[in-house]
Amino acid sequence: MKYVSSIILGLALLSSLRAADAPAPATPAAAPAPAQLELAHKVIKATQFDRIFDQLGAQMQQMAAQSMGFAGGPQSTAEKEAATKVLGEVTKLSIDAAKSMLEKVDGVYAEVYSEAELKAMLAFFESPEGKSMILKQPQIMQHMMPLVKSMQAELMPKIQGIVEKAKTEAAAAVAPAAPTQLPPQNPALTVSPK
Repeated sequence: MKYVSSIILGLALLSSLRAADAPAPATPAAAPAPAQLELAHKVIKATQFDRIFDQLGAQMQQMAAQSMGFAGGPQSTAEKEAATKVLGEVTKLSIDAAKSMLEKVDGVYAEVYSEAELKAMLAFFESPEGKSMILKQPQIMQHMMPLVKSMQAELMPKIQGIVEKAKTEAAAAVAPAAPTQLPPQNPALTVSPK
């Protein structure tokens, strides 16, 4: 479960990197027609995109509940109840915000995809093969977990090495320079005041 957030973060970062490489639209697009919005909504519903947020919410609650036992040692019953209440409120707030964002996805799909593309996507996701693909997504994620764990195991020591090297270099850059020693004075060259 704790690796789900890593996957989501990784996908979000990958998406943001791809978005940064994408050319900006030359002119603002006109508002999509209601028919195109409805078609986009059907595509999103067919892909069960909205269920992701429900599953994510359940996972967040489970992860929060598990982490409560590790935060700060032994807790009284009142502290546990207060923490559970706060975590529940935060989780609900996060999921509600995500669902609110989901309502705007129809417009995004309608702006990005043409009517022909939306129709083709809808036809695929309503087909037996498309439905099978969606039903098998949890299996794909399950099979990806060992790959993600392996990648994390390989990357973490390398990332830690980079961070430690940067810390060392930063510390060396701000460390006071060793005082330079002046050469010993030659008494023959010293001028004495008169």
